[in-house]
Amino acid sequence: MNYHVSKTTLGENPKFEYPKPIFLEEMGEEGLKKLFSEFYDLIVDSDIGNFFPQDEEELEKVKAHNVKFFIEAAGGPKDYTKAVGHFDMLKTHEQFSITEKARREWLGTMEEVLRKTDISDEAKQSFWDFLETFSKHTVNVDEKQELEDLVVKKG
Repeated sequence: MNYHVSKTTLGENPKFEYPKPIFLEEMGEEGLKKLFSEFYDLIVDSDIGNFFPQDEEELEKVKAHNVKFFIEAAGGPKDYTKAVGHFDMLKTHEQFSITEKARREWLGTMEEVLRKTDISDEAKQSFWDFLETFSKHTVNVDEKQELEDLVVKKG
């Protein structure tokens, strides 16, 4: 299993492949719900927890909403598309200042949960490869620019 994380280039539109069918076959929809429930329970206490609701009821809504997306991305029913329509990662995440560092924190939390998941390495690798590339679409702030802006504000 290779949990490699490559660097994002701001503004790039990287091509990605959805997970292979084996991932959903081995996880099942209930397994994916459990995976993302554990993931969100960890992420709210991480360095990027401020991006997520701290209220338990609101967090449960985020879990349910987002797991529909990942079930669909893994080849499951199109419940997310039926509820939301076309998904645009940049538009969805534009309300947040997401840096490469935040993306890596998100991926690190997912790696922690995936490592404990009892499925084949082939299935895990397929999902990881999808997440690693797809998550680049969320990065919308250049860390260097963000630091320069902080210096100017403090100046």
